[in-house]
Amino acid sequence: MHTSLLRHFPRLVLGAACALAPLTHALAQSECKYQPIGKLPLRYSGPGLEITTEGTINGMPAELLVDTGAYATALTRTGTERRGIRLYATGRRASGFGGSSPIYASIANEFIVGPVRAGRSNMPVIGTFGDTPSYDGILGAPFIFQTDVEISLANKHLIFFVPEKCGGAWLGYWGKDVQSVPLRRHDEDHMNPKFFVRINGKELEAMIDTGAFASMMTADAAKRAGIDLNGPNVTRGTDIGGIGDYAASRWHAKTTFQIGEEIVQNADIGIENSGLNMADVVLGADFLRAHRVLFAVSQNKLYFSYVGGDPFGQRRTLEPWVVAEAEAGNGDAQYTLARAYRSGKLVAKDRARSDEWLEKAAKGGNGYANLYTGHELLVSRDYPAAAARLRTALDKLPAERHGAVWLYIARVRAGQADLAKSELAATFARTQSDEWPKPIGEFYLGKLSAEKLLAEAGGANSEGAERRCEALAAMGDFHRAHGQAAQEQAVEAQIKAGCTTPELTYTKLGG
Repeated sequence: MHTSLLRHFPRLVLGAACALAPLTHALAQSECKYQPIGKLPLRYSGPGLEITTEGTINGMPAELLVDTGAYATALTRTGTERRGIRLYATGRRASGFGGSSPIYASIANEFIVGPVRAGRSNMPVIGTFGDTPSYDGILGAPFIFQTDVEISLANKHLIFFVPEKCGGAWLGYWGKDVQSVPLRRHDEDHMNPKFFVRINGKELEAMIDTGAFASMMTADAAKRAGIDLNGPNVTRGTDIGGIGDYAASRWHAKTTFQIGEEIVQNADIGIENSGLNMADVVLGADFLRAHRVLFAVSQNKLYFSYVGGDPFGQRRTLEPWVVAEAEAGNGDAQYTLARAYRSGKLVAKDRARSDEWLEKAAKGGNGYANLYTGHELLVSRDYPAAAARLRTALDKLPAERHGAVWLYIARVRAGQADLAKSELAATFARTQSDEWPKPIGEFYLGKLSAEKLLAEAGGANSEGAERRCEALAAMGDFHRAHGQAAQEQAVEAQIKAGCTTPELTYTKLGG
């Protein structure tokens, strides 16, 4: 993820309670003490199975995205909603794969992650993502690279280190096959250090982005490496998303990749044209699953070793680690597996297996699975069951707004109109004025006319046209739920006249 944020972040506080046993026995120089000061567990979370860890915000346990590609440590709307943290408009926006999102300001009374302890702090808040995040905050590069840090997805841990008298000592303590490459000084706008790799023999600048699901290079870097996007060895991939609602184009190319003395033949590298250009090459979570890495910022070196598996998985197939996570009880992985079998994009379609994994995830309390199945139950007119699933989803994903509108419809259809209105009012009272779909919620609550709702949806650009059609479909659902046949027919006529191709979020729910 790439986020243009203010660089507010808690400073590292070293305490005796954080100290672990120093690794003097594993180092070549006896006077060098490589002190681990904090060890954090890593897990895969959300529909994208992103890398997260644990912490505490305002005394409540918090799930936090580990994102070396982010410019700052920030909170999400999920994190602020769970804690009732007030937001303040800043007029600024965050950019990322997928577009941009408003940045709000907030105040966290306490923020604790491993050895980092901060009292009352100003924290930026990211407004919207492609999917409502399950995690409460983002640990960006300024947080992560305050000291040396090791990341091992194979062992599912992140360790902070403070060296004492290590100078030029070899810090690759965990094995004989460890290599190192020089780290370049980070630029003034991003704390993530860079290094050089070779693609097709061409030296390119690279960085590791734990927030990227797969490794990619820019279209310009691909051209410099002799890769023709229209050539026979390049295929068009699916678009990539992140912050905001839009997607960047992606291609795949078979290349020769080299880092240090490690060479990967026929490496499947993604190519993107977002224009963000944090580095020529971004090595993502697929690279990290196949490598153990240590950012020795104290020495300006990156230590790494290959630990097995495909370093450039690219999520073009249903990879074994996803199945292993699902079978181990990870509800987000179960939901991901269900979607894969439902869509048939990564594996052969299998509706029965999809339903099995989806139900397992939903009954296990997974927010995304309950949101998905709640919507399906709404479409199939099982309104009480739909309401129960959607309520569970919103309890898990308090920043989810489309689900709140679906819950309103389910409640009204189940004969609970008063409860429908009070729940929706409570949800949208916490929603910022510039957030979609707040206008739909205000229309449902009688605070906004149909004409003003359509005006709020936007103009003739692609986003405005899509939101207008979404608003019309939502209006149709509202009128249908309240038995207002004439109004429903009028809306249906507008949909037929101007919404011929979009896949509408609300179309014919419960119709």
